[in-house]
Amino acid sequence: MQTTDTSNLFQSDAQQAKSAYRAAKAVLHEKTGDPIQLGSKPLRLVVSQRQHQAELGLGDNARRPEAAEGISEADAWVAESGFVIRRVGLNSGKTKQLFRGHTGPVTSLDFFSTKIQSTPQTPPREILVTGSWDKSIRVWDVQTKSPISTTIAHTDFVKSLIVIPSLDIVVSGSSDKDIRVWDLSHLSSTVDFSSLQLQPSTLVPADAAPETAPSGTGAAPPSAKAVNPLPFLLSLKGHTRPIERLAYYQVQIASDSTGKDDADGQSRLTNGHVVLLSVDSLGTLKTWELWREGNEVKGGLRTESRPHEIGIYDIVVGEGEIWTASADNSILLSTYDATNPLAPPIPTTRIPHPSGVRSLLPLPLALPSLNAPYLLTGSSDEVIRIINISDVDSSVDTEAKPYPWTGIPLAAGSPVVGLAREVDGHSHDIVDFGVYLKEEVDESGKMKKEAWVVSASLDGTLRRWKWPNVLLEKVEKVVLVPVEEEPKKKESLLTEEEERELAELMGDDE
Repeated sequence: MQTTDTSNLFQSDAQQAKSAYRAAKAVLHEKTGDPIQLGSKPLRLVVSQRQHQAELGLGDNARRPEAAEGISEADAWVAESGFVIRRVGLNSGKTKQLFRGHTGPVTSLDFFSTKIQSTPQTPPREILVTGSWDKSIRVWDVQTKSPISTTIAHTDFVKSLIVIPSLDIVVSGSSDKDIRVWDLSHLSSTVDFSSLQLQPSTLVPADAAPETAPSGTGAAPPSAKAVNPLPFLLSLKGHTRPIERLAYYQVQIASDSTGKDDADGQSRLTNGHVVLLSVDSLGTLKTWELWREGNEVKGGLRTESRPHEIGIYDIVVGEGEIWTASADNSILLSTYDATNPLAPPIPTTRIPHPSGVRSLLPLPLALPSLNAPYLLTGSSDEVIRIINISDVDSSVDTEAKPYPWTGIPLAAGSPVVGLAREVDGHSHDIVDFGVYLKEEVDESGKMKKEAWVVSASLDGTLRRWKWPNVLLEKVEKVVLVPVEEEPKKKESLLTEEEERELAELMGDDE
């Protein structure tokens, strides 16, 4: 019988030392970063915000350029290893909703807005789309928590998915190395939203304890059963390793010197073409061009490169930039030409780290109004690093970009280029970031907006960091000092009285 309880497994001295370090760190940083304790490990984080007057209107992922501006209330949507999707209020830290139904860890989530055809005056209905180790994609109505669709999407774990609203599709990537495209356009005409009933426990009591993860044997989760599956549109093959993350950007207008669009660029734009980016556990990055023709979606491979030595665990795209984080101990900035899907991304700057990098957050892309030229990175060494991008640009020889790289981490004590601050608080790998705005009333009674960063870690917490205070606050670090155990005295077979008599006899002999 298999087990997921590591206390029942053999551990090396190094593993035991690491466990002791993490336990000590968790105690020291119990309150650091205003933590929110989850019921299980977070695997994906999406931050959304809504207008006060909208009941459940969700915005885009706060990591996207257009998100988190002119809004007020923030929620963290967390895909958890405990088979649930959790909606947490970032102001209160309380769980608002739990979506249950997956039979394996939930790895990914995104949102889609669909117009209810029968009632044109009604605001768009918000749809939650999730992917899991149970090989399925599930679609939920956010307002009622009702499940709408379950699709057996792959032959192995679903590791990533992304909604592309302009094409009315969701794209999924899997451990089976395939990328598949699914249709969302039919939801507004086939789902009777008025008949959906509010599911129980939509609002979790404020004093409710965090839900614990289901107990398991360590075996693969059972496969889900298909219910009203999404129509399959397209399969993209070419990766030789599991797909880790997906991203996309819109193809833009290409103009010549006369201001007229060239035929190629005009054709792509009028057909609503997008470029999909996929990264895998071998460090490969592929770009695919997708477009819709009526009820069909067509596409194909455009470029392929290997910008990292091994797995790419995060990718953020926006404003001509592609940021990637890798287990090869580096962050890489590449640029792309949005008018030419055939042009491969061009690596420009690599930032070596002392350990593998799991997540990143470029603030200029996530929240442009902040005017903060900083990049946040989360690593397997459990440290959040805040890097001044301006300092990186000025300190790197332009002729030597990108850094030559073989996956070797920075030597212990070597500074990360452009490092402004290291933030210690989590006691396990940092897997995702989000950014949001919080409204506060200042001393004069006026409403002001403050920027906050939220980080998610395999230690089972979300932590909230006020910007720019996090740049200035000092956080204590854990240093483990080896302590030699005192040799244990051998237990005597004699009683205390016999020991005393023996000592007296020994004294008489002298």
